[in-house]
Amino acid sequence: MQAMTRALRIDVYADTVCPWCYLGKRRLAVALAARAQHAPRVIWRPFELNPELPVEGVDRDSYLAARSVDRAALDRAHHTLVELGRAQGIDFRFDRIARVPNTRRSHLLVALAARRDRGDEMLERLMRAYFEEGADIGDFDTLVGLAADAGLAAREASWAIALRNGQDAVVAAQRHAASLGLTGVPTFVFNGEYALSGAQEPAALAAAMDEAVAAPSVASEGAGAAPG
Repeated sequence: MQAMTRALRIDVYADTVCPWCYLGKRRLAVALAARAQHAPRVIWRPFELNPELPVEGVDRDSYLAARSVDRAALDRAHHTLVELGRAQGIDFRFDRIARVPNTRRSHLLVALAARRDRGDEMLERLMRAYFEEGADIGDFDTLVGLAADAGLAAREASWAIALRNGQDAVVAAQRHAASLGLTGVPTFVFNGEYALSGAQEPAALAAAMDEAVAAPSVASEGAGAAPG
């Protein structure tokens, strides 16, 4: 008798200004294509790396200076990301980034897009705009334009940002991430039971999917994932 396999749900915690999240997203897409038979349900969860930033964001050079960032080490990290990104079709252009935005507005857009089955497209457009085009993804008008690119109605996107529609759900997801002990992103949570952190290689993600659908349930479905 053929063994029963479980449904597969992947909750991915990410921030829109995290370059490793962008890389992890592209690598996940490769893994998903290789494991289409699992019919995975992917849910993008918000994780704000800098929630204390003002809504208008800050100048990037000032931001780095205030945190005494080692520029040489940062340049080495960027070089690594450029090389890794190229393999996944990402053209990282850190030289184009002038501001570090507060990402709450962008997460509200991803949440809105998810309700319209466009969450993946919205997140992809935001990350491409920030990391490849140097766009300020905290700016109201910029975000409305990017939402339209992802297939959302401009008026609905404007309302989501201005009225902060869906903010309670974003905050709840953040609190749930804290309760899980998540301190960095990307983090991939499989069927609410175990997690992989970091921009994992596609092969590692595919193997995790195989394990998740084959393993006997040790907790109720979605127990470790944010509700929704």
